[in-house]
Amino acid sequence: MIKYDIEELTKKIERCRNVNLDDVKLEDVDEISSIKIDRRKPSEERILDF
Repeated sequence: MIKYDIEELTKKIERCRNVNLDDVKLEDVDEISSIKIDRRKPSEERILDF
């Protein structure tokens, strides 16, 4: 099982929350169709992986 660094995830979420969307370049955003989610994992792990 992968262990997650909750403190680092919290910091990352805060950074993302504070981003001004006008400053985001479309070419820097991942294509949603390229994101893979392992449905065999519990929902909490899928959320953290995402």
